[in-house]
Amino acid sequence: MSALNLFEDVVPLEKQHPMYRMMKHERHEPERDVINEWAIGFQDRDNKFRKEFQTTFEPCLWELYIHAYLKELGLTTDFSYDAPDFVVVNKNEFCIEATIALPAKGEQGAHGFSLKDMPSDFNKFNSEASVRLSNSFISKVRKLRERYALLPQCKDKPFVIAIASFDRPFAHFAAARPILATLYGLYHDESATIESGSKSIISYNVDAAIKNENVNIDMGLFCTPEFSDVSAVIYSSLATWGKVRALADNPTALTIYTYFTPNEDSLLPKVHRATKRDYVEHLADGLYILHNPFAKNPLPKETLRHPRVAQGHVEPDGYVNFEAPEDFLLLRFLQTANIRDKE
Repeated sequence: MSALNLFEDVVPLEKQHPMYRMMKHERHEPERDVINEWAIGFQDRDNKFRKEFQTTFEPCLWELYIHAYLKELGLTTDFSYDAPDFVVVNKNEFCIEATIALPAKGEQGAHGFSLKDMPSDFNKFNSEASVRLSNSFISKVRKLRERYALLPQCKDKPFVIAIASFDRPFAHFAAARPILATLYGLYHDESATIESGSKSIISYNVDAAIKNENVNIDMGLFCTPEFSDVSAVIYSSLATWGKVRALADNPTALTIYTYFTPNEDSLLPKVHRATKRDYVEHLADGLYILHNPFAKNPLPKETLRHPRVAQGHVEPDGYVNFEAPEDFLLLRFLQTANIRDKE
């Protein structure tokens, strides 16, 4: 099997995604090594993936990440099928279709931003992010019902939708709040908690998010049988360029990592800082597996279980419970001093 040479240009410079162009700089060889490792065993079934990687970047990065995670678990994908993205053929056979939350039309994406783009109203930020995630989810459900459900490789098997957030500057700051609202109708309101002085976080159920003055988008999609054909959602807001940087073998990089983990005794998370030399992150850190309690073909929890991920499921009494490590990665961001390339 020939290697997938992602970094050999197949599109002209003016059509290349800014992140792809940046990655070709000499100083990012360690990051290219990470992505090339993720790509081992991945097959470009329609001979379009390299072009899409170089022009759209983020959807392909997410697809490669999912491929790398399946390999981490020792799971095998049968790439002889043209769809969906992953047909896993181990003991627990199931299918995955990958997608990302994209920016609204005309809005800025999750690259090329600066501190001035930092959100100031996080409730608005999270509500808008929930709308983008819901749009991506519903789009894939339509495709499932129109095509995938009719394919023999998908019939009577768990079907999983994998969604990553790339819908706006600082998209990773939303962490899991938008996806928990989208799927389980559960919203943790840090702003209200801090303003009230409460010692426990204020949470409430939501059934819709405002898209505009005329349209509301349904939330709590896993709270009814309407989407029982979807077994689970794989989600991450951290499978980004920051993940690639975190995994790269580049100890002299001038980067400070600030990262957040749960704090059992406080509504505020634990905050940690480390230089690149001292920072350790696993491929699976920050990844969520969110199960649908109404799934007609449930995904067994052991199928995608890993000691570094969080798995969410609904108890019989309606409580959303999580299985996760005590130091689960909630959020991570980087501050880097870049040395300008010589012209």
